[in-house]
Amino acid sequence: MNKNYWPHFIIGLVLFAIGLGVWTVKVAIDNPVELDDTYMMKYQQVDEKIYDIMKMKQEFAKEYRLVPLTNKLDYPNATFAFMILSKKDGKPVEGMDVIVLFTRPDTTKYDIKVKAIYKDGKYVAHAKLPLKGRWNVLLKIDKDKLTVYEKYKLSTLRPIKLKNS
Repeated sequence: MNKNYWPHFIIGLVLFAIGLGVWTVKVAIDNPVELDDTYMMKYQQVDEKIYDIMKMKQEFAKEYRLVPLTNKLDYPNATFAFMILSKKDGKPVEGMDVIVLFTRPDTTKYDIKVKAIYKDGKYVAHAKLPLKGRWNVLLKIDKDKLTVYEKYKLSTLRPIKLKNS
């Protein structure tokens, strides 16, 4: 008696493909894509305003220089300090409205948004971090009609060389 195994093989292949499809959907649901919040707004808004954002950044760079003073975050009480200097005379600039967002690179679950305080020529933001490791520090600086965004990648574990230093 000769048996034909092709129908079993085809049914097994179809069941395997269905299983892979279910597994793919489950993994996608368990690991959702987080929205990039570099500009502290939805990507649709960034898409609409990107030319204005870039233009304001250029105008800001003509008049001011941003100098980060922190290259490592302390855990759990993190402090991020920076100076905004005038390009004309090199003196610290006061009176800017600065929002600082401490966020993890892979999720928005632990976001901490604080207002930076101006003291002794520098802006300082404090946050109580829930986890050790890598953090992104995002700045939103408002001065008159200019709004500028900056991003710094820092860690609680080791100092990181900042791009502007």
